Amino acid sequence: MKNGMIGDFGAPEQKELDEINKFTRRKFAADEVYAFSVVLCDNEVDRDFERFTDESLEKMAELFVGKTGIFDHSHKSENQCARIFSCKVETVDGKTNRLGEQYKRLFARAYMPKSDKSKELILEIDAGIKKEVSVGCSMAKSVCSICGEPAGVCSHRKGRHYRCGGKKQLCFFDLCEPVDAYEWSFVAVPAQPQAGVVKAFSGGVQNSEIIIGDLKKSVYGGEVVLSFDEAKALSERLDELKEAARSAGEFISKKKSEIIEMYLPGAGEAVADTFCKALDRLEPEELYKLYSEGCKAEDAAVPQLAVPAKKNKQSKEANSFFIV
Repeated sequence: MKNGMIGDFGAPEQKELDEINKFTRRKFAADEVYAFSVVLCDNEVDRDFERFTDESLEKMAELFVGKTGIFDHSHKSENQCARIFSCKVETVDGKTNRLGEQYKRLFARAYMPKSDKSKELILEIDAGIKKEVSVGCSMAKSVCSICGEPAGVCSHRKGRHYRCGGKKQLCFFDLCEPVDAYEWSFVAVPAQPQAGVVKAFSGGVQNSEIIIGDLKKSVYGGEVVLSFDEAKALSERLDELKEAARSAGEFISKKKSEIIEMYLPGAGEAVADTFCKALDRLEPEELYKLYSEGCKAEDAAVPQLAVPAKKNKQSKEANSFFIV
């Protein structure tokens, strides 16, 4: 999920040259190709509050071998400029991610043929101009770090803090089960300061919230690739969310009216309207607590001289011990 960096470069050693020639139609000599290192991504929580798990990185190390390098995630053949010939998960000794875990990154070696066409790009890499890269991949699912449920199923929101076991914990989504690696790209300005990644998710409706998040990011210069099935799942999920929002709105509106009757029985329209505006500022959890406390109060014994509420649930039997 992080923006990668170009590392050491130059003519490959014989062992690497043998790996490179597995992808070429003819045998290339060491002085005919330009090899360089690329850090594709890592296990750090990024600014989108998402991260690749260690298991995902291991699988992606297999998937990225042979994948082509392009520019700005533009999927055109003329944008192909390099290819990965080896990839592995690398542990950086003495470094941890923000979770306190051992920092790991996806380290790749890539090559391109030396030619008039590639001369300028090689020069820019040598000069440190072209060095940021990002990856395009497909993940089967994402999981909430707070409860372990699939993203979009639970009520937790990434980027927020929740109290777990007496401690505040950051909610982020673990990206799990890589399905495919599409490409990796040279980018001028990554979508995030420390991450420049285009993600596409398969696996159906459970990932639709993540797809929606990626669509939002695309407004700021990113790109999202959706398959037909993913687009269909996203459309169905949006319809579900619209219906859920409508039903929730009706339910909350009804409960607000009941709360007003509980706390301000017989209140005039102006007072009720003012109280309703105050209720609009409360979170659903706060409304529920207010409603629950009101129900408890209604169920309690009411003095005989009290002003009765319009919807007082008390029966004569409940207050029979007040009768003299």
